[in-house]
Amino acid sequence: MTDIWKEILEKNCVNIERDLLGFSFDDRNLLIRALLRKAAHKDKEFPVELKDNGFQNGLDTFGDKVLDFAIFDHFMDIFLSDRNSEKIINGHREWYSQNAILQNFSLNSITLHNYVVWGIDEYDKKIWDKSTTKILADCFEALVGAIYKDQNMTGVKKMLEKTDFFDTIDELRFRNGQNKIDFHIIERK
Repeated sequence: MTDIWKEILEKNCVNIERDLLGFSFDDRNLLIRALLRKAAHKDKEFPVELKDNGFQNGLDTFGDKVLDFAIFDHFMDIFLSDRNSEKIINGHREWYSQNAILQNFSLNSITLHNYVVWGIDEYDKKIWDKSTTKILADCFEALVGAIYKDQNMTGVKKMLEKTDFFDTIDELRFRNGQNKIDFHIIERK
């Protein structure tokens, strides 16, 4: 069974680098950690030599802050000259980093669940597909954290661009029947 875990890890790492990132990690252990759920890590058959690497815990919290910065950075130049730039940019950050939005993006747009290394019970129950969970939002944030640690903000921006992060989330908003929010116009009224 140990060899099966290694095969899954290798396959998922290669696939996510090819499909979603467009670049390879310099430190593959960071990517493994970002994709690895605690339930898989705790499995009695999980390779002992990979136990010290850890699992996604902590990377998700770090990635949340990195994503906030990437969102600020993306909108900073657009709204920098506006007298209400702080409110406008923060409104964008709040929208693009909502757990429900990240869950929807991760599940339906980039199918992140296909790359995450789930525990056997998690996989059998397909916990990522339950309407009450935001688990893929945490997985996405862990991936962002790992990318930053390995490739710095340049890598994060590449991934956001390759996955069409901003445009896709705008499209999700339209599909949900919500009007496009233009914080720039709203704040000026």
